[in-house]
Amino acid sequence: MIVSTVSIAFPNRIRQRRSLFIFILGAVILIVGIAALLSLGGKGTKFDTAYDAHGDTGAFLFGSLEQGQSYSVLQTFWLFAARTRTLWMLGGLALMALYVALNRTLLYSKSIAPYVFVLPFLMTFVIFFVYPLLSTTIMSFQSIKSDSSEWIGLKNYIDLFNNNTFYTAVTNSLRYTVITCALLIPFPLLLAYMLNSKSMKFAGTFKAILFVPVLSSVVVAGIIFRMMFSELDGAMMNQVRGLFGLDPIIWLKGEWTAMFAMVLLCCWRWTGMNILYYMAGLKSIPNELYEAADIDGANAVQKFWNIAWPLLKPTTIYVLTISIYAGLAMFTESYMIFGNNSSPKNYGLTIVGYLYRYGFEKVDKFGFASAVGLVLLLGAMIINLLQLRITGVIGRRKGE
Repeated sequence: MIVSTVSIAFPNRIRQRRSLFIFILGAVILIVGIAALLSLGGKGTKFDTAYDAHGDTGAFLFGSLEQGQSYSVLQTFWLFAARTRTLWMLGGLALMALYVALNRTLLYSKSIAPYVFVLPFLMTFVIFFVYPLLSTTIMSFQSIKSDSSEWIGLKNYIDLFNNNTFYTAVTNSLRYTVITCALLIPFPLLLAYMLNSKSMKFAGTFKAILFVPVLSSVVVAGIIFRMMFSELDGAMMNQVRGLFGLDPIIWLKGEWTAMFAMVLLCCWRWTGMNILYYMAGLKSIPNELYEAADIDGANAVQKFWNIAWPLLKPTTIYVLTISIYAGLAMFTESYMIFGNNSSPKNYGLTIVGYLYRYGFEKVDKFGFASAVGLVLLLGAMIINLLQLRITGVIGRRKGE
């Protein structure tokens, strides 16, 4: 039996080695197609039109030609590869699939199976993260116009850091992030602890009520909050002020009152979600620990402080991480509350709103918007890495 198995496996290995060049060739062709796609920097449609019309493709690759000049053989080949980039990628994938079809035993190999299962994630990661990131990085060093692009080096970044509106957007986003994190961690934690208590009555009803805002549309919620914070005397928040004998104010034209409106909308929408996270963390704590604390005579506060809070540290770190990301990425809430991306004195302008302003509302500023996006990505990564280092998630030594 062993001899027959070895005799079958040996020819299979020989076939795999002999046909390996098909897989390598397919991988090379696929890489050429991907590289050609990246080299166009998001201008594939316009390049195709110029190439098919035998027009000047110098605005896209290699620069414009002077009179009497011509592209080299390598440049001509690359222009052809860029035009047929889709065929190159499909051809590379077809050759790699042919290699697998010729060696079907690979599908049953225990050493190959993990890579096959991971492949969909890797392809999704490369297509929807790595490629856009590389393309955005290239565009951030360019001045992109409707019909051409020009390499301008660090000019976009220099203009960005010399723009006072950018610092206003950064200040608003950081202020919003700090306030929302300060509210959306302790209060959902306490509410979850109360709802998880056996003595809590109608816990299921309260859970449903608190989670309903999560299911609401941010567009609808933003419009409702805009009406609530209207400058009219009959607006809800001005009526609340009237109950305390205070005069109506123009909420959305004040720096801190506008921030209060955005923070209140955030807390209204996401408190229920954070309660859900903490409820899941509390359910994972063994009841034996609470029973032992009861035997020792611990009260509810002592049980929370000495049992629940330490064991909920992983949940808290996760909630803090996503809250930082959500705070820095906030845009729709501000847009809907103010009705547009132009709030009074930029009180509601965030980093993403600043990016949207130059990427979509202005003409020929897409390269500048790409620089804004990369700065936002880098800033969010640095902030999250710092908080992960402070909380001990990364950089912790073994045994600590």
